[in-house]
Amino acid sequence: MRMPVRNLVVTVTLACALGGSLAEAQMTPRHDWKEEFRAHDLNGEGRLDRAEFQEWMVDVFFERDQGKKGYLSIDDVRGAMTPELFNAMNRKGNRKLALPEFLNALFQDFQVMDTDRDGSITVEQNEAYIKQR
Repeated sequence: MRMPVRNLVVTVTLACALGGSLAEAQMTPRHDWKEEFRAHDLNGEGRLDRAEFQEWMVDVFFERDQGKKGYLSIDDVRGAMTPELFNAMNRKGNRKLALPEFLNALFQDFQVMDTDRDGSITVEQNEAYIKQR
């Protein structure tokens, strides 16, 4: 059975707004996640389609890749996700969370957030999803 990754979107949504070291990031948010959402709404319609959501999550991935290695280690996400969640996402079991593994988990959550099944999510849908946790 696949471990639910709901906490990942919640974590990523909140963590994407954090900058600097993890210690600094946990104390000082750089941006509100809604600002990040709007910044990735390239066509300005108030929704993120799959491509816009993917671009946002790719940005998050590379912000977290502290050593610019091309994958995330448990150290890169410490404080942002649990080791159990990291291991559930790391399908290869190699302790290197590759971008496709990261995105696959997040797109499962995207599908759950897209409650009206129109292929896009709104700030309100994302916020409702966060509140469910």
